[in-house]
Amino acid sequence: MQPEHDTPPPRGQSPRCALHEEALATTICNRCGSYACMQCHRVGPDGQDYCSRCVSMVSVLADRGSRFVANLVDQLIIIAPWLGGVLLAVLLGDGDSGISTLLSLLGLLAMLGMAMYQVYLAAQTGQTIGKRMMGIRVVRTDGSPVDLVRILFLRNLVPMVINAACGIFGLVDPLFIFSEDRRCLHDHIADTKVVTAAREERA
Repeated sequence: MQPEHDTPPPRGQSPRCALHEEALATTICNRCGSYACMQCHRVGPDGQDYCSRCVSMVSVLADRGSRFVANLVDQLIIIAPWLGGVLLAVLLGDGDSGISTLLSLLGLLAMLGMAMYQVYLAAQTGQTIGKRMMGIRVVRTDGSPVDLVRILFLRNLVPMVINAACGIFGLVDPLFIFSEDRRCLHDHIADTKVVTAAREERA
């Protein structure tokens, strides 16, 4: 969508800031096209000029290496409780199938709990533990935050169902990261993208 620029000022008059009418504009927002004064002027992560309202909507795509490492960390974090439960079952079960089953079940429940916690984090901040470590986050394609329904169903459950019906989906999905927009198939399904997080989000 092309930006809708402010109405040009009358000939001979300097343009005024869209938010501060008393202040002279020093730039034009590269996103919305409005005039911005020195107070409202922001430089986005892409090096372009923006107003204070739009700069938070501008983002730089996360690099493929960061996405890979973040996903690997997240997978390990989720599976670790189950592996711990199985290990305890082997070490403490001592031939007692009841104890071994209980410990394995507790590990499985802990794994599901961690998976849900990761989904909760992603819905709240756009960042799982792995993504926060790598300084990246998930947003909508227009830069707005993602919601729980989109994260849980469109970005996770729907791809899982598709993969269960057609196993090749799991192989093709990550290959789309090599496209120009660096969006996997599950990103296209959920209308999301992964971008670098602002400095204050990494702290």
